[in-house]
Amino acid sequence: MTILPPLLELAADARPASQILSGLARDGYLTGVIVAPRPVPVLRWLAPLLADDDLLLADNRRFRAERDAILAQYTAIATAIDRHLARLEAERICDYRPSFWPGGAKPAHATIRRWASGFAAAMALVPDAWSALLEDARTEILVAPFVGFFDLNDPIFEPAEDFAQRLDEAAAFMPRAILVLRKLARMRATEDPAMDTRLVSGKVGRNDPCPCGSGTIYKRCCGTGLR
Repeated sequence: MTILPPLLELAADARPASQILSGLARDGYLTGVIVAPRPVPVLRWLAPLLADDDLLLADNRRFRAERDAILAQYTAIATAIDRHLARLEAERICDYRPSFWPGGAKPAHATIRRWASGFAAAMALVPDAWSALLEDARTEILVAPFVGFFDLNDPIFEPAEDFAQRLDEAAAFMPRAILVLRKLARMRATEDPAMDTRLVSGKVGRNDPCPCGSGTIYKRCCGTGLR
């Protein structure tokens, strides 16, 4: 079975509302799909990435090549996240770095914003699921660091004096948040209600073992970060 015919139709239909996602934005988009609190069907998230090029839509061979390249990138990102999540669980070490943080130096806020624009587009695919995380005190801290880098287009927004420092703190927490969001997504995908309910419903005590599986108590693991 091939996903090409329905994907071509969806891509054509998505053109008016689609946005071009490339480079860091595409990486952020795929990361957002991978860690989404509710699974996103592949046709739904893949079509917008292929919707803005008339020549691409008209050339099946090129369309297949681009589709396969996107799926390969998705797999590579997911594999890296899962590998680092396994290390976090086994060794309590978080050395994962998203693509906006390729080296040891602190990434520029503008660079993170480009990546976060794609992550925001992925969140828009299942907005109710992400809203549920933001509305819960226990999981809000996992999403808040990303929101700080979104372009809110609010003309009356006045950043605090320490806004840049807060963004630095948010960026430092984002790698760990990605891993924990992936953990939560995998628990939901395998229908493990015991741990999923604890994390989402806010029934994790501050001194309880963290649901991410790190072996650390909640207040010193996923219960830390931006407030």
